[in-house]
Amino acid sequence: MSNKPLGQIDSVSDLLRHLKTTLGGEVVWYRGQVDSGWSLMPSLARRREWLDAELEMLKRFKQNAYSRLRERPEGEWEWLFLAQHHGVPTRLIDWTENPLMGLYFATERSAAHETVEGKLWLLRPEELNQQTWGDSKILLFGQDGILDDYLPHVVSTKPGASPIAAIASRSFDRIVAQSGTFTVNHKRHTPLEDVHAGDCVESFTIPAYSKEPIRAELEAFGITAASVYPELSNLGSYVKGLY
Repeated sequence: MSNKPLGQIDSVSDLLRHLKTTLGGEVVWYRGQVDSGWSLMPSLARRREWLDAELEMLKRFKQNAYSRLRERPEGEWEWLFLAQHHGVPTRLIDWTENPLMGLYFATERSAAHETVEGKLWLLRPEELNQQTWGDSKILLFGQDGILDDYLPHVVSTKPGASPIAAIASRSFDRIVAQSGTFTVNHKRHTPLEDVHAGDCVESFTIPAYSKEPIRAELEAFGITAASVYPELSNLGSYVKGLY
């Protein structure tokens, strides 16, 4: 596998046909981005100020999130996942095991990006892990100790390492709804499409003119903002949009 375009997606059936002909039996994760010009970078790496303030941002999030939670996260990784899914810049990149969910994110309604093409990335996480640490197994946050070297308060004490792929216990609504998985960066923030010579990722492009038709198809499959973001406010917006 290498970082190269696999083709163009104009419909759900296009995607399913491409996947049927291009995928073998290996594990594949998906990530959709509404702008094909964006690199595979964690949000934390997009601004120097965020990199410098990583630990402080997490402290502030914990300080103010606790009273709003039904259950307190168990351990540092769960706090990081929760922060990631509520807009705090982190060293995580979200992926999904569901290709249609990835396609949703590549075509998600965005006034600022309706006129640019989107991109659906495909990652082979076993290949990434094989090249990063010599074992292809998918890791589990909170269980596999090698991942603790990637915790924000630990990274500075360890030698630099390449990104790694891992799954997490699906302990809150969004990660369940989105069939969520993750890659996590260490000290270096090289775009993932350039890591290991691009051997672990490929991509499809989605023309701007295909975004709205694809959204309509995905809605017929029950993939809408209300199902992807299962908070009540999004359900209300979805219901209002039906009329």
